[in-house]
Amino acid sequence: MILAHGLGGRSDLPVPLWLALYAGAAAVVVSFFALTVLWKEPKLRGADAGRPLPLQRFVDGGFSRVAMRVLGVALFAGFLAMAWAGPGNSAGNPAPAWFYVWFWVGLVPLSLLFGPVWTRLNPLRTIATLIPARHRELPDRLGYLPAIVGLLAFLWLELVFPYSDSPRAIALFATVYAVIHIALGAVFGPRWFDRGDAFEVYARLIAALSPFGRRADGCLVVRNPLDGLLTVSPAPWLTALVLVVLGSTAFDGLTRLPFWTSLDAGVLGGTAGLAACIALTYGAYAGAISLTRPYLRRGFDPYPAFAPSLIPIMVGYTVAHYFSFAVFSGQQGFGRAIDYTVVSTGVIALVQIAGIVAGHVLAVTSAHDRSVGVLRANYVKVGQYPMLALMIGYTALGIALVSGS
Repeated sequence: MILAHGLGGRSDLPVPLWLALYAGAAAVVVSFFALTVLWKEPKLRGADAGRPLPLQRFVDGGFSRVAMRVLGVALFAGFLAMAWAGPGNSAGNPAPAWFYVWFWVGLVPLSLLFGPVWTRLNPLRTIATLIPARHRELPDRLGYLPAIVGLLAFLWLELVFPYSDSPRAIALFATVYAVIHIALGAVFGPRWFDRGDAFEVYARLIAALSPFGRRADGCLVVRNPLDGLLTVSPAPWLTALVLVVLGSTAFDGLTRLPFWTSLDAGVLGGTAGLAACIALTYGAYAGAISLTRPYLRRGFDPYPAFAPSLIPIMVGYTVAHYFSFAVFSGQQGFGRAIDYTVVSTGVIALVQIAGIVAGHVLAVTSAHDRSVGVLRANYVKVGQYPMLALMIGYTALGIALVSGS
């Protein structure tokens, strides 16, 4: 099982690293100054935006709902059966590829293309609804904290645990995770999965960037994906959740550098490295927010105000770090040997750089729209400089890490 994501080294880049860095930073800067000239007032409408689609009757019909739920449970049961009873190594068992590539990585294109469909497919939600129980109220103060705990557990398994490709280890994680969330779903009802299930929360955040979504009146619509970002619930711990994903991708890139591989860090070192990357990513964002505060209008909390703007960066980093992993290791899910010629290293590098740059440009656009509404009138441009500097830094770091330099 190939667990190293992204490029193998700097020589894979089709252009010099310095040129890729300058081009990425320039794209972010140019887009920012173009926005300051052309985008003088908020244009995004969030949950009020979108044109109705004629497919709503089919999408919301009883047959499609039941069919998707049955499909989700059947796929999960098949995965668990293979993970527990199939061959004990990833070379002969497709379950690791199904879990890490088809499911974890697959949530990104699935959610971007079709919106929050994982909510319908989620087998844990389906099973929990079948358990008769009187639901308790989920405390609002928890926000996305339970999802962060589940996400950290998964990321540790994937990026730190030395036997992360073991079918039995994956089976144990999936089984324990399922039991916990089915039980909590039975106690707290469907709202638990909206806030507590790491994979459903993650998929819903990505789905906010989909051109398909729901308007405030429940109508199925096609919309500007940036409008979808404004529909993300600004619950507590939202910013932390996104930064956990960003920090984990930074750690993934770090582990492929010669510096890290020479350390032979082990489980403790890997755990510390993952925690440090998340902390540094969070610290950089918190620093930019603290520099932005003096320019805000009274009564605005910048953390929930700007948190949705981080989602395009999260998606861009995910594409960059998992693209080659998905293309190559995903083939093992079909039970066949990996064909490394299906895509060239040059194409991989271009997709990775494009993912990072596009994510940051969309983030700058979303943040700018928010800024013109929450920054004081005379400080709209200068008040965005801290976030602009942060995004340039994130862009440069992301490109450097996927280059393996």
